[in-house]
Amino acid sequence: MQIESDKVIFPRWMEVSAKIISIVFHPLFVGVMMAFYLIFIHPSYFVGFSAKAKMLKLLAVINNNVFFPLLVVALLKGLGFSKSVYLTTQKERIVPYIASITFFFWTYYVFKHQPETPRIIVNMCRGMFFASSAALLLNNYYKISMHGIGVGGMMGLMVLTVFDGTMYSGMPLMVTALISGLVLSSRKIVSDHQWFDLITGFLLGLICQLVALWF
Repeated sequence: MQIESDKVIFPRWMEVSAKIISIVFHPLFVGVMMAFYLIFIHPSYFVGFSAKAKMLKLLAVINNNVFFPLLVVALLKGLGFSKSVYLTTQKERIVPYIASITFFFWTYYVFKHQPETPRIIVNMCRGMFFASSAALLLNNYYKISMHGIGVGGMMGLMVLTVFDGTMYSGMPLMVTALISGLVLSSRKIVSDHQWFDLITGFLLGLICQLVALWF
């Protein structure tokens, strides 16, 4: 590791690994991972649902929370309103935040009015709506980390599933803690984020999920 003008130069393999981790755990993908965990891995929340019903729930999350927000980002890039799909500036993030808020709320609203849908995934979507709304406001002041918000939300969900008595193993919580550390470190390596951006993003995601899930 070399240091030039206070800028840390990381080995090539570390930068490549950090970029891969950043893509795999993109905040939109993290929401799908959270839904997948609740639907297919957690032992009790979706008991009694058929395989088809479970898949339809997951597809609804993918369609509303991933496909449409990514489509908005692609359109902004194609129309010249943003320089990059990576949304490197605060200004470029405004419309994608608004789009995410809209689609996250729509998913929450639809699930809320489906009586058979477990409350946990309804509140998870509400937490994502809370976090994106707060992030839009904070984006006026500094570039809060969206990756930090994503893994913070995942941590909040795991904390609840461990402490509400429905999960008798702490393994999901430990795995999420490891993922969070890797993602935050990766963003520090390959982005212009400061630790303040990353940590406050993580805390925002965590708090919004806990508020949505517990209250």
